[in-house]
Amino acid sequence: MGKSSLLNALFGARLTVGDVKPVPEKPQSVTVPGNSGHHLTFWDMPGIGESPVTDPAYAAMYVEKLAEADVVIWAVHADSRSAAYDAERLRVLLAGADDEERRHVMSKLTVVLTKADTLTPPPWIFDMRGRHGTFVPSAQLAGRLEAKAAYFEQALLEPWDDLLTATTYNTGGFTVSDDRLTFDGHAVRYRGHFSQRVCDAYSAAHPEHAEVFNRLRDNHRVLPCSSLFRYNLAPLLVTVVNKLGPTAIFRFQRLLDDVAALGGVPVADMRGYGNFMIWDGMRGVTAFDLGQYPLHPL
Repeated sequence: MGKSSLLNALFGARLTVGDVKPVPEKPQSVTVPGNSGHHLTFWDMPGIGESPVTDPAYAAMYVEKLAEADVVIWAVHADSRSAAYDAERLRVLLAGADDEERRHVMSKLTVVLTKADTLTPPPWIFDMRGRHGTFVPSAQLAGRLEAKAAYFEQALLEPWDDLLTATTYNTGGFTVSDDRLTFDGHAVRYRGHFSQRVCDAYSAAHPEHAEVFNRLRDNHRVLPCSSLFRYNLAPLLVTVVNKLGPTAIFRFQRLLDDVAALGGVPVADMRGYGNFMIWDGMRGVTAFDLGQYPLHPL
């Protein structure tokens, strides 16, 4: 699913990755240093359907880890066209929990579409600035990613509307409340699925708090990511920190200080990401040997 690679790229973890067979086959943890003695521990769970340990009999183990974690990242391969299996496994995992336990787990869940770099064509664009650059999807590909994200959000999160909660920190001055939206001096909370439609409605009615509503929206936004292209890593990290609250900013400060660099890819690395080698059958050499097809930024 690309989850281990994503955590490695995002947090500097050193989780085992594998291209041939699924890893890990059992829960794997890794701890990285935070600030002033703080440590961040990540649990890499066996992929749903990738290991015998994901049998329903092990649901209790999964729920225990999900309940203990501050944030849960549920990774789905971006190239998938079916959300039914993930939706069913999520339902099975939480079947033995009561509503309060389900609410506790679902409030921490962030769904990401991993390996977005596999979605080609249409092409990706590499915006080169000196020796580094950033990958961005073309307009057509961006629309495709947006549609996939909306599809998985509808399938995985929308059915849990009654048990979902969106939370963000309150920096002060927030004054909006209703039967679903509440706030105190530390946090703003919304009970239910904070969809794009809900976000747009609140932002239109209270434009002065649009930033708060956008942070609430991030709780339930499905985010396409690529560890290879380092695409959307910075927004994902910010989403995680916003979801945890103001105290988490201190724990993650070392990572946040480098957030601008999360999306940077050296040009030397980019040149190795091409999928095609052109063979000149008449002359018996590759086009790259001839230097006829140098790489250029689009």
